[in-house]
Amino acid sequence: MQSTDRSTGENSKKILISAIVTGQAAGLIMAVVVIIVFVLFLGKAPLYPVQVIGSTVFGQAALEGTHFGAVIAGLLIHQLGPSLGWGILFGVIAINFPIETTKKALVLGLVVGCISMVGPYVLVPYLMTTLHGVDFWNQEVPMLWDWAAHLVFGASFALYPTIKAKI
Repeated sequence: MQSTDRSTGENSKKILISAIVTGQAAGLIMAVVVIIVFVLFLGKAPLYPVQVIGSTVFGQAALEGTHFGAVIAGLLIHQLGPSLGWGILFGVIAINFPIETTKKALVLGLVVGCISMVGPYVLVPYLMTTLHGVDFWNQEVPMLWDWAAHLVFGASFALYPTIKAKI
């Protein structure tokens, strides 16, 4: 029996919107966890990881003191880039392979979280070194914590069925 979610464009739109909203929530959850890690384990200020993302725009200056421009840029880059993109990918998959349970959403989310590590391994180093000659992200963020954060991001997609039910 074919799922009703796959039968109409309206339901596909609902699935995609739900996945995008879930991706945004997952990105914010990930950011909070990274902030906690930076404060508790790396001895940095709470906004520092967001500033590191913002260093894409502001370079080394983003890492000196509290740079509010870098904080805003970092939040926008993270939420409108990776969180949005990976949420869309989750949605496209969910349109074609119905994700009706928390368990299925969690498993797919963890797969997406692992795939999203293409960022720290490939995309971020290329972008940062092209723009600034230095990969500030991988210089400032230990890969263990990067993996942990991306797994938290992926696990947060377990919220997808709940979010979809409310949309």
